[in-house]
Amino acid sequence: MSELPDRPDLDQLRRQARELLRAATAGEPEAAERIRAVSERVTLAGAQLAIARDYGYRSWPALKADVERIRSSASSLPTAERSGERWSFGGAGPIRTSAGVLVPEALLVTADGAQLHGSLMPADSGSPQVTRPVLLPGRPFARWGRRRRARASARVMAEAVGDWARSITVVDSRERAYALRAHGMSGRRGPAGEPQGPMSVQLGLDPRPGRDVGWLEIRDEEGTATRLEPSPRSVARVGQVIPVPMSRAERTLLDRMRWLVQLRLTTTREVTDDMVTRNCSAALAKTTEIQRTGELDPGSQLPDQLEKVCAVLTGQRPATILPPAWSRMLAASGAADGPSRHCDLAITLPAIAGITVHVDSLFSGPECWRLYLRAVPGWWEYSADRQRKWSPVTVLAEDDLGNSYLSTFGGSSGAPDHEDLSLEFLPRLDPLAGALTLTFQGGGEQLAVALPLTTTGR
Repeated sequence: MSELPDRPDLDQLRRQARELLRAATAGEPEAAERIRAVSERVTLAGAQLAIARDYGYRSWPALKADVERIRSSASSLPTAERSGERWSFGGAGPIRTSAGVLVPEALLVTADGAQLHGSLMPADSGSPQVTRPVLLPGRPFARWGRRRRARASARVMAEAVGDWARSITVVDSRERAYALRAHGMSGRRGPAGEPQGPMSVQLGLDPRPGRDVGWLEIRDEEGTATRLEPSPRSVARVGQVIPVPMSRAERTLLDRMRWLVQLRLTTTREVTDDMVTRNCSAALAKTTEIQRTGELDPGSQLPDQLEKVCAVLTGQRPATILPPAWSRMLAASGAADGPSRHCDLAITLPAIAGITVHVDSLFSGPECWRLYLRAVPGWWEYSADRQRKWSPVTVLAEDDLGNSYLSTFGGSSGAPDHEDLSLEFLPRLDPLAGALTLTFQGGGEQLAVALPLTTTGR
């Protein structure tokens, strides 16, 4: 059984029902089975009932009424409290629990509550390989089916994680007690739904810790413990919105080049050498097509750079033929010794491509680092049939040592007026880096954010 988020979105639940119906009518066996388990006919009403039952409600009207009640209660809060300052806790180490090893990565506190993000290596997890999602083009229904099958196979485990979360004790510096509850989990699973390596978990924390909390300690049943410390504040400098200094054709080629490197950095069992080779071939073909149209400046170096990147990614040439920032990025992909850092940023950026971004927190770990953001009104744009989505904003990063980092989507939750999300940056943060420059690009514009990695007090 799934749990509603703290701020459930009725439109999002309606979309889930429509997607379930669409998949069932397209021949997806599991989708049709879910609807027929609660309804004799494969209809929208049946799909809505299936969604309601997934969340533990006897009917769609009962689910709708509860969502409207929750949203009404939240909207009755004072505006300052609903959209108030956010803060975070981090710095905890791994802790061994009855379910496996828990790594608490980030505790984010908002006006609506608190959520702990982390990873769990189950005790009998099989392969320890860390996996990351990779978005590939095409086959929307196949992707939908895989997501639904993964959710179905995770239900039993999600219930077990919920029981395990309730067995963990959380206390603060004043010995106030908190309760954990399961919000969500994801990761690779085997044929029977068993975990295959680390699982990403999100746990709600009740009540919300206040600004007066000196630390939060997580204790398991056997008495082992780890502490989360309040994140210090880092003062960032936001630049002006300026035009992107390149043509549309050049941006297209540069985006392709970045995506290919990102594909290599996020290589998992699904991303084979053959897949990298095929995508390199497609990128080179696209380059030739753009050159034929005359859109690209004949003097542009990007076609040559893209060809070199493909030669390196397919093993035909050494990485030394690339610019230092690119070669160092690929060399660092195998390292896993990034510094453990966490800081609050609390900065609001001017709108780019119609999206206003609030950058809340930064967390860095051994393998990657993350930004936690809010996007107003949302992060995604959708195709007319809602089968494809993309973000009009790209976020890049470079440190003061000349190392470059690429961002991948790390998950999100929707709300009527904004979207909470995280971006994962690869490779891991250089331990010697003292500052970062974040570049937000979209709609032919860009702005830079200068971020020192030194921090001030709370």
